[in-house]
Amino acid sequence: MADELNESGYESPTKRTRSLPPLYSITIKDNVHGYIKVPPLCRMIMDTPQFARLRSVKQLGCCQYVYPTSTHTRFDHSLGVMHLAGKFYLALTESHPDLYSPVDHLCVQVAGLMHDMGHGPFSHLWEQFVSEADPGCGWRHEQSSLDMFLYLVRKNDIPLMEWQVGPRDVEFILELVKREPLVMKDDWPYKGRGQEKAFLYEIIANYKSGIDVDKMDYLHRDGKAMGLPVTFDIERYFHSASIAWNSRGTSFISLRKGMEDPVLVYQDRSRLHRKGYQHKTVKVIERMMLDMLLAADPFLDIVKDDEGGIVRMSQAWRNPEEFDVLSDEFVEKSIQHSRGASLAAARDILERIHTRELYSVVFSKDYLLFDKMCQEKLVKMAKFGQGKLVEGDLAVLFKNVNMGSGSPLEEAVFNNTTRPGVHYTLKKDSDIVRNLVPGETSLITVMVVCRKKGEEASSEASLLAREWAKIIELEEGVVAAEDMLVPKEM
Repeated sequence: MADELNESGYESPTKRTRSLPPLYSITIKDNVHGYIKVPPLCRMIMDTPQFARLRSVKQLGCCQYVYPTSTHTRFDHSLGVMHLAGKFYLALTESHPDLYSPVDHLCVQVAGLMHDMGHGPFSHLWEQFVSEADPGCGWRHEQSSLDMFLYLVRKNDIPLMEWQVGPRDVEFILELVKREPLVMKDDWPYKGRGQEKAFLYEIIANYKSGIDVDKMDYLHRDGKAMGLPVTFDIERYFHSASIAWNSRGTSFISLRKGMEDPVLVYQDRSRLHRKGYQHKTVKVIERMMLDMLLAADPFLDIVKDDEGGIVRMSQAWRNPEEFDVLSDEFVEKSIQHSRGASLAAARDILERIHTRELYSVVFSKDYLLFDKMCQEKLVKMAKFGQGKLVEGDLAVLFKNVNMGSGSPLEEAVFNNTTRPGVHYTLKKDSDIVRNLVPGETSLITVMVVCRKKGEEASSEASLLAREWAKIIELEEGVVAAEDMLVPKEM
């Protein structure tokens, strides 16, 4: 028997592991959607080092410090979006079999799979880090998703043509992930598909109503991870949606069941932002993480160019091969276990996060309008004040919770089975739109935090912040919200 043991001391298998050719799909059990079927091309993309990086990029960044179970990754989310994209496409084309195309079906699944490949460590926080480290660069993760996908295909010799995915189809996949909002008075701007298939552009990233499979997955996945309720019913929405055409022959998605489903999406999103994504402690830790990254950026040597030269983390997005090395744990552990004085400031901030010695919140107030330029006044007050605070000891944080930018409910299209061919949108500035999608009138919570340790510094910061608040409320672009709480005589 001992002769049959391998070097690790375990019995060697008597039968060789079977290697499935890429002709086969695989089925994965997902904790949100159940069984997910991964088509062969998506499987090839998924089983690459570049896509595997998403296993180490947490979906919710710093939320894990408040909701410890919210440690799921962009990898999980991408699989979910791939699944929902394919399922939604089938639901839409079921009543229009002439529109069904196996290549279109596959393309929307691939787009769903790769739509977040451009996220850096700590997800959306990385975009803010890059913008603060390199103001004016305008980097967004969507562009890097396209760059990373093309890099993945090239690096791994993915044979797209074996699935009839040609150059025009690749263009279509990229357009599904990153495109500008469509202005119908212009000529049809997309190359991947014609306007008769415009409905396809509402599946992954819907710039009209904001309701797409990306949002559907992250609401349910994030809500489940944080233990927050989500009421939107994906299956009901799929059964409600249908394809229609306008007078120019441009297709769009129309909803049969009234406006309850879109409203639930916006309400769920608002709830998760209020209680999860923009939780007060999450906002404080995000500021600390940003300070850590900014302090480490000039010195951390984890990204190298072809000649071995150091590339700043904030510049890695410019080259997919350099961006590919970045992940949450690699960045964090590289800072934590670094040596030398150059990274001491970054290490100290990270240790404060781990030991829960967080920046203190010394001021918090709700506003209807707030000009962010006003924060410069607070910086100057700290800089030229007579106390112990200095420039950089205070930071202003913003918590802005609404149900979507602008008024997305006004862009959702509805229909009524009793009047076939007639479609509706909600009246602009109607009471129901204002009540459900507050848009510009939503509250902005302004918080001031003190980076400096100690009660003395916090007390001085609190007095300074209150004085600042009195001054800025005289500004034209600042309107304080009415206090909802009033003293009660007992």
